[in-house]
Amino acid sequence: MDTTRSIALGLIQGLTEFFPISSSAHLLLLRALFPLGEASLSLDVLLHGGTWIAVLLVFTPFISRVLRRPAILGKVILATIPAGIFGYFFEEEVERMFRGNLFIVSGTLLFVGCVFLFVRERGNKTLETTTTKDAFLIGLSQALALIPGVSRSGITILVGIGLGLQQAEAVLFSFLLSLTTIGGAVILILAKHAQEALSFRDAFPGFMAALGSGTFSCVVLLRLVRERGLAPFGYYRIIVGALFLVFLLLRT
Repeated sequence: MDTTRSIALGLIQGLTEFFPISSSAHLLLLRALFPLGEASLSLDVLLHGGTWIAVLLVFTPFISRVLRRPAILGKVILATIPAGIFGYFFEEEVERMFRGNLFIVSGTLLFVGCVFLFVRERGNKTLETTTTKDAFLIGLSQALALIPGVSRSGITILVGIGLGLQQAEAVLFSFLLSLTTIGGAVILILAKHAQEALSFRDAFPGFMAALGSGTFSCVVLLRLVRERGLAPFGYYRIIVGALFLVFLLLRT
């Protein structure tokens, strides 16, 4: 894979992994427009690794808060379990089901975007006061993110707000979940392809692009949600989903 394509995939991965706009949907839609190709095993691992380090860097100021409340880590681990189970058993089946149906992917982007416009902060729970039941439900909601267009960060933030978490706290919980979820994804990729040789030299530019764009998206997401809620991402999803539906209709 050439350097330009590696960087392009890294930028897409980093920006769409944390912005609630669905990385899987964007990769599917962009591959329909541009010859991005498939990510190699080494690139896939490094892209996920880049976004994992990005969220770790952004979350560093909050680490002491988490260490003072070990129960928070327990809730994050509990929330990770449902996503891990569903991902392990159903990821490939769901991917086969939706990969070729860009109408559904575009429609999902548009529908969830509309939901973003109407969601409002309805409680004042924090990471410390959220319950284990809340954590489990947020984790369970990640199973829906297997459907391209839903977004892992988007659905966890939505459900967190719906369960009474403050908007910024819902984003922080989503960040914490991404540490375990992305880390688990890297382990799963390596476990499934243990026999394949890894060559990181050509994939390194993609890693740096994912790290840089992932850090940027984490910082912007936290600031935007605090100041304007999810509406900006809702409008973006609606525009992209609607434009691509028009594109698909004109192409048929």
